Amino acid sequence: MTNEQSDLLKRPIWHYIKKHKRLVALGLTWLFITNALETLVPWLVGQTLDKITADAPLREVFAIIAYIFVVIVFLSLFRFLWRVFWSTFHHTSAEDLRNRSFAGMSLLGPSFFRTRKIGQMISLISNDVNSFRMGIGPGLLVIFDGVFLIALIVPVMGSISWTWTWQTLLLMPFVPFMVKWILSRMHVQYHERQERFADLSGSAQEIVSGIRTIKGFAQETHQTAQFNVHSAAFRHSCDRVAAWDALFGPSLELPVALGSVLLLLLGTPAVMAGEVSLGQFFAFYQYIQRMVWPMSAIGIGLGQVQEARASFSRIEEVLRFQPDVPDTGDVDVAELITLEVRDLSFSYPGATLKALDGVSFRLARGECMGIVGMTGSGKSTLVELLTRQYPVPPGTILINGISVERIRLESLRRLIGVVPQDAFLFSRRVSENMALGLDDWDMDDVESAARTVRLDQEIATWPDGFEALVGERGVNLSGGQKQRMTLARAMVREAPLVILDDSLSAVDAKTEEVILKQLRDDLARTTSIVVSHRLASVRHADMILVLRAGRVESLGRHEELIRVSETYQILHEMQMQGRSG
Repeated sequence: MTNEQSDLLKRPIWHYIKKHKRLVALGLTWLFITNALETLVPWLVGQTLDKITADAPLREVFAIIAYIFVVIVFLSLFRFLWRVFWSTFHHTSAEDLRNRSFAGMSLLGPSFFRTRKIGQMISLISNDVNSFRMGIGPGLLVIFDGVFLIALIVPVMGSISWTWTWQTLLLMPFVPFMVKWILSRMHVQYHERQERFADLSGSAQEIVSGIRTIKGFAQETHQTAQFNVHSAAFRHSCDRVAAWDALFGPSLELPVALGSVLLLLLGTPAVMAGEVSLGQFFAFYQYIQRMVWPMSAIGIGLGQVQEARASFSRIEEVLRFQPDVPDTGDVDVAELITLEVRDLSFSYPGATLKALDGVSFRLARGECMGIVGMTGSGKSTLVELLTRQYPVPPGTILINGISVERIRLESLRRLIGVVPQDAFLFSRRVSENMALGLDDWDMDDVESAARTVRLDQEIATWPDGFEALVGERGVNLSGGQKQRMTLARAMVREAPLVILDDSLSAVDAKTEEVILKQLRDDLARTTSIVVSHRLASVRHADMILVLRAGRVESLGRHEELIRVSETYQILHEMQMQGRSG
């Protein structure tokens, strides 16, 4: 963790103030000048009234009015300036925090995402970051605004009458205690509201992503009812926050309102006796009224800062969470000569049983290895470990004789192209999906890969062809089309090691046979691992690894395994019966 990251986690608000101290200083400077000019206006108006009541020459009255006009013009200018600088400050800070949160998520591994809903993560990047922005932006600003106004107004009021000042502001010392009491309750409700919003976002995301399944099982009414439950829970939490928020304003305004009444009672006799001029009385009354905003502003600002702290506590969890596999490597690998697994054992965090136990094999450049086994035998776990989704004991996985923990993660991931069973496509053009991860790619390579996976003729029938937009998560494509498109993605990338993780399970057997034949020719130029339930996908491999309950049952070629491997025999008989049936 860097010093900057550590400082952010300890004092997030102060961190961004220091980071953007120039913007903060300029914003507060212009704000103070604005408040000073605003404080001057009632005094000038009071002077005007005194001139009028004293039958002063008209030119003197007009002179003060001219001063008021100049003050208002500069007031508008300086108000514009502080808004520009302060807005830049809090939006820039929000961008930095948003980017940090997203970058942090992108580095985290499966152990983090398996225990959290997608909606919660989306809510964190959007809603929580914005709540933090409101705290360090408008929240801090109105606090400074209130403090500046109080510091400017009270001395001016005292210059008119310190007796009136302390009497009309007598109840002000009680305001901080009221603020603390209300904020302590608001904090709980803010946190509850954020949790309910995350549940609502997660429900909406899940329903939209699974709309095909929902419609296929006629669950529209049921899912809508569940969404309405989350929506109602969020509304109730918002109502509770609104109730405390509604109490906030009146609680702060009441002392100021009582001060105005006291001024009328105390000041009227003094004006009538000639002890205080009408202009001074009017100015003092205006200052009393203007004290409503500073006290309210401080309360509002403290509330927003409190909400920002609650939001940052959720963001902090992501920023503090350590990746499953820290990038400690210092070696780059550009080609694959050998891949060796030595006595690899692994258990998932919190599990008591081993997912893999003593797995060993060696794969040389240009060879193809198949991996088969019953469900739960450890095939997917082995793929996850080969790509370092989880940490492994040192010296158990080696590439070119180098232990994988010594290889930089970016270098390792570029070395390996994985085609998962669960094909994921982005809402981009077909060609962009196929060339994912490549900064510089050729359209001829994309079209060639499409022909290899037998997708070119189907793409030709789509409007705009390779320029057609793929729906979110490939919602407008069939399962087989999505799998073949992700397979083409690996072909375009031309990684030294290609891992096909049951990547043709949604393709019919005849199409699979044609694709595999073409792939054998194309993959002959590279090293490949084919994980599959179908033996037809691996029967031509140079070697086949048979897993059973996380252990290596057998390792050999197709003809040998039919004789010596019980699991392989069972799979072979099941699939032969399926074909004959």
